[in-house]
Amino acid sequence: MAEHEKTPERQSIPWMGGKYAGVLKNGVPHGRGRLIMPDGTRYDGEWNEGKPHGKGTMVFDSGAAYRGNFVKGQRNGYGIYARPDGKKLKGLWKEGQFVEPVEEPQTKEKNESQPALKSRVGTDKTTAPAIDVKNLSHRYGSLQAVKEISFQVYPCEILGFLGPNGAGKSTTIKVLTGQLDLQSGSARILGREAGRDDPEIQAQIGVTFEEKNLYLEMTALENLNFFASLFGIHNPESLQALRRVGLADRARDRVANYSKGMRQRLMVARAFINKPNILFLDEPTDGLDPVTAAQIRKTIKEEADRGAAVLLTTHNMLEADELSDRVAFINEGQIVALDTAENLKQKYGQRSVRVRLRDGDGVRVEKLPLDGERSSTRLSELAASPDLLTIHTEEATLEAIFIKLTGRGLAG
Repeated sequence: MAEHEKTPERQSIPWMGGKYAGVLKNGVPHGRGRLIMPDGTRYDGEWNEGKPHGKGTMVFDSGAAYRGNFVKGQRNGYGIYARPDGKKLKGLWKEGQFVEPVEEPQTKEKNESQPALKSRVGTDKTTAPAIDVKNLSHRYGSLQAVKEISFQVYPCEILGFLGPNGAGKSTTIKVLTGQLDLQSGSARILGREAGRDDPEIQAQIGVTFEEKNLYLEMTALENLNFFASLFGIHNPESLQALRRVGLADRARDRVANYSKGMRQRLMVARAFINKPNILFLDEPTDGLDPVTAAQIRKTIKEEADRGAAVLLTTHNMLEADELSDRVAFINEGQIVALDTAENLKQKYGQRSVRVRLRDGDGVRVEKLPLDGERSSTRLSELAASPDLLTIHTEEATLEAIFIKLTGRGLAG
């Protein structure tokens, strides 16, 4: 195949304040792709030079959706606008405005150009979050572990639950996956009620637990094949799954001979063996060395790009920053902040510059806030100094922001 005939690779980049996954040209969206914004608004369809252009579907944070034609980012041509109450407006649009009601044109390519993104239980993933939680609470006797939390996770999105041990992260996952009863509030998984044993939901989710519930006398390959068979999957590509987590060379070893880190990697491989629509990952890189942890994070990103909604719990702020499209700070059972990492840093952090200068035989460091005329003048002076060594910009870390909001550290 000639070089110019190769199929473009899908990539993920920040775009317009959200996350884009799809085809790029010259570093901008161009071709088929999906954009998800922090507020839940998303577009799935054709792009041209960084803007929606052609056939596509746009879903708004209100729950309304538009399916039809776009020109340079605006609704233009035939389209169907569905209101949150289910009523539809069909007709022609011009520069984003509805101009004339008409019937939908019939073409041979209609079904091919507008594929229905349906889950196996009939949930339309273009109009609803994969995970929808409202005022969820849970108690262990007199201890209230989770206190009226609300959040949504959409397909292709990674939501990071960032908090210390005992903050309520694992309890939330156990309720959503049916391990604990739903006591109070509302929680829906792919449109179905969570908090109970539901085979249709179980078939579409992947989970990593704190406890390594693997069959130790089986090999890694046998573990994955057996788990896949529970869902009626006859060709689960188990060896490929092990290769993705760096275990292909130990595929036929008994799990009893695996280290803690290897068992953790096997748990991650098992979580996505059924190509789930939702991944619940509870501390997926806990206890792993930096190289292996980076490999697992790459795999998680690939699963989100494939279309999975990912709920990731962690107390590792670097991992949350790298992986998450949005971050939820949870402390003592409550969500104290929910936004993109970038927005949280801008809202609660302080931009600064760290300047290193020679000072005799040593080094002197000055740290200046980026905002303010006085800092600008001082920075200019330091930049002109013959003793200047380095200048680095700095931003607040998620951990620093968490401490600012809660008064405690993530490891606490």
